[in-house]
Amino acid sequence: MGTVLSYVATDDLEASINALSINAVTIGAVVLLILVGLALAYSKRKPKIKLPLFLGILVTVLSTTTIISAGTVYLNVNSFAGGPVHWHADFEVWACGNELELREPQGFLSNKIGTATLHEHNDKRIHLEGVPVTPKDASLGKFMTVVGGQISKDTLVFPLNDNKLLENAHGEEDGDGSGAQAPEDLAPFIRTEADGKVAKFVSGQNCGSDKAEVQVFVYNFDKNTKTYKQTKLTDPASYTISHYSDVPPGDCVIMEFAPRKDRTEKLCRQYGIRDKDKCERFGVEATKRSICEDTEVR
Repeated sequence: MGTVLSYVATDDLEASINALSINAVTIGAVVLLILVGLALAYSKRKPKIKLPLFLGILVTVLSTTTIISAGTVYLNVNSFAGGPVHWHADFEVWACGNELELREPQGFLSNKIGTATLHEHNDKRIHLEGVPVTPKDASLGKFMTVVGGQISKDTLVFPLNDNKLLENAHGEEDGDGSGAQAPEDLAPFIRTEADGKVAKFVSGQNCGSDKAEVQVFVYNFDKNTKTYKQTKLTDPASYTISHYSDVPPGDCVIMEFAPRKDRTEKLCRQYGIRDKDKCERFGVEATKRSICEDTEVR
């Protein structure tokens, strides 16, 4: 199951080592091109230059390989997970009764928002695919930071698309109901920044006429009993996702700006379609309800 640890923004060791490796390869490639060019231009006219050029090429290749290998070994040795992982957790973000849609990946060739290791593929799923050095690298706080947002005890910042703000298109609605129950209530919280639209919510502000708070709930799954239960987080930024590839048993995280409550009725779709009591509401056909085996424990 996930754990709670103090989250503090720190330099990303994996990113630093990846940058070092890229720089080493780039510099090595430039040096090799120069050395090969010199060899082609002068080796026949000046035979004595062959040995120095060969040694230069050999040293360049060995140095580049050593830097990449040493960085990979160092990263894996220092990883709290013991090496590369492939963990997932689903999430939903609700505000004033509306389900917000995370900003889509930017750029023609990009299929994710975030970093190479920690990102989202326009699928409402946290993807951790790489080497987490510390548990903080698998935290909800870090995920929100790398996608351009923020989560804390009292603040929720969420990057939005310029045109489509809500998860309410055909096929996006599920057992949680409409994703656009009161879109007019969102207007005071949305602003446009250099990178696009952003919604910012702070505990104590109002949804319509009701005072609301930033609240985060997480569903954890027990594979042995096929049951799951939810917990309200007191320090959401520090929560580290459970160490599973599939969802469930990977977590379902609900971030919500709403009047204060002890539990949420929102649920990630992959949990809903497997719940004995909820799968019909989540659209599972009668002939396919053999997958509905799970039960929520309250």
